[in-house]
Amino acid sequence: MSALLLGGYCASSVAGVSVLRPPREASSSNPLEVTIVYSGDQPGGTEVDVPAQLNIALSNPDQLPQPLALTRESGAPEHLKLAAGELKAVRYTGEWPKWARGAMKIDVPALDVSPSFVMITRPGKGSAVASAEGTAGTAGAAGTASAAAEGSSTSLIATSPAPARPDLPTPQLNSFLSRFSSYDPMYFADGSNGENLAKFQLSFKFRMVTPDDPRSRGFLDNLYFAYTQTSLWDLGTYSAPFRDTSYMPAMIYHLDDTGWKSKWWSKMGLTAGYEHESNGRDGPESRGVDTLFVKPIWEFGDLNANHLTIAPKIYYYTHIAGENHDITDYRGYVDLLIKYGSYEGWQLATTLRKGTKGGKGSLDTQFTYPLAKLINSRWGGFLWVGFFTGYGEDILDYNQHRWIARIGYSIAR
Repeated sequence: MSALLLGGYCASSVAGVSVLRPPREASSSNPLEVTIVYSGDQPGGTEVDVPAQLNIALSNPDQLPQPLALTRESGAPEHLKLAAGELKAVRYTGEWPKWARGAMKIDVPALDVSPSFVMITRPGKGSAVASAEGTAGTAGAAGTASAAAEGSSTSLIATSPAPARPDLPTPQLNSFLSRFSSYDPMYFADGSNGENLAKFQLSFKFRMVTPDDPRSRGFLDNLYFAYTQTSLWDLGTYSAPFRDTSYMPAMIYHLDDTGWKSKWWSKMGLTAGYEHESNGRDGPESRGVDTLFVKPIWEFGDLNANHLTIAPKIYYYTHIAGENHDITDYRGYVDLLIKYGSYEGWQLATTLRKGTKGGKGSLDTQFTYPLAKLINSRWGGFLWVGFFTGYGEDILDYNQHRWIARIGYSIAR
């Protein structure tokens, strides 16, 4: 992995540590490589132990961060003695996971550096020659990086290998789209209970400010605009009209991990903010509410295996439209999400609501399973199976009871 210096940190009495940015394109047939550079930052020289393994986190738009241990290159020293200003590069290697494809994010959690992004490709049959050439090119670039690190005390610049197809534009990974991420689940599903009511949901969030420190928990650094749209589509009638659509823009403060530690949970996230929901209609079919909400997200158990997640969304109504003045009787003030499963495997998620009126509320259960496991790793998304019973599946008929089972496809869960 070669090219420009990302950045690094220097702890007292130890070497400065930095990470080399990888090539912007890579092949899964070549090793995954991360190069760590140690610099002598003390006037009297520096000594540092070089760990045998380097722990990184890999992710892409379809996969949450997954831990991976890379091994120190054979022949690399276990201990370094660095003169003032001297640089030494140590390379760590490993295999790309089978699920790795597309825009891959590589993070080294132990170091205070920005993550790197690589566009990974999986060569098909008959690509052995191209793969061999790519390996040679990567090795040459890595050698250039190592030589630069050992032979220079002032700079660290190396040349990335040329893309295999220079006629193709290099993807801009750190672009406008990198600020987007999923918010609530996104899916399309169809089912029937006497009525053929399909349902689909789109949901995303947009990060307003890119923080200088990815670990920042500051308000502006974690401020997002979020938008969710849920529609019921009456496919059973002649003209197949939309029964109802809910539009839900929101401004939220969101943390995947608050950093709050406890013996009771493994990880705690948080989402809080202001949300508007309406169906965009006028007259007697108009519906709308505005809420302030807070949603702590607790995860219990081994996060790399099947584990439990509990996330109560507690809200206060700042405005309720007159046409749905009694909506709290059916919806209440809390959405309780209970989820069990793993990031890489199946998940079962149930959302419970209890209205303030006796016998009113709802149960919404969704089961998802990765198509990469069901079919093969080329597939993204999930098999989606859902069941709803109760009140308020859509805001138009919030006071009407409905039950329905559906099956479909999900792109985010």
